[in-house]
Amino acid sequence: MDWRQEADYAYCQQLDLAGWAWQFLRRNPAYQADYAEFITLWQQLEEAYGAPPQRDFFKWKQDPRAWRAEAEIATCGSEICPGENDQVLIECWLGAKWGFRKFPIDPAILLPDSLSWREFPIQVAAIESPGFVPSPDRLALIFDLALPLPAQLEAAKHRLIAASIRLAGTGNPAPRNLREGAPIWLTQLRILDALAASEALPKIAQALNLHATGLEVLVEAAIAMRDGGYRRLLMLQPAPRN
Repeated sequence: MDWRQEADYAYCQQLDLAGWAWQFLRRNPAYQADYAEFITLWQQLEEAYGAPPQRDFFKWKQDPRAWRAEAEIATCGSEICPGENDQVLIECWLGAKWGFRKFPIDPAILLPDSLSWREFPIQVAAIESPGFVPSPDRLALIFDLALPLPAQLEAAKHRLIAASIRLAGTGNPAPRNLREGAPIWLTQLRILDALAASEALPKIAQALNLHATGLEVLVEAAIAMRDGGYRRLLMLQPAPRN
């Protein structure tokens, strides 16, 4: 695949939000390293105890290679990771760590037959919490917990709608759905592929017809999406609501 050729990314036209998330994750070097470690151990276990469903699962479970510490995947979304003695099976470990609900997928696979992601609920951070990061696409509101909440929530809804409209008017809003995001994500994928090919930023800017300043912003956004932001895509609307 040549990052310079947009035609090489024609497959992106058929992606849903789950598919876009996969495209970013499969480009993540840490995920690639985790999968390489996992599949090596998995193949060793199959050689020793047989492949599912014929494997000797009792002996399989007795092998320390089949387990990883549950503490490594403390944040698994809303689903509990099955395990024993503070450990989880390696396939559950890898899936939970990166957001899968099923057997981990080889990052070399461009379009998996199916994708099953864990649920990632939207979090609302308090202003004083470590998770709160001010940015142009966030709005902080203050609630008085001594007063009735329903009226405050209704007022907050109107403030949020107004702020969203103002942000859209700037011409630079964050994508809210698949239609808005697809062109941006396509450019980010090409940037990630160019970086993986050790291309210099000026050449990337020239090939993608981007201003140097705009490229820097897109590079940061692409890396952030690859390194965990892909989970946010799973919370967006598939298409604009009429």
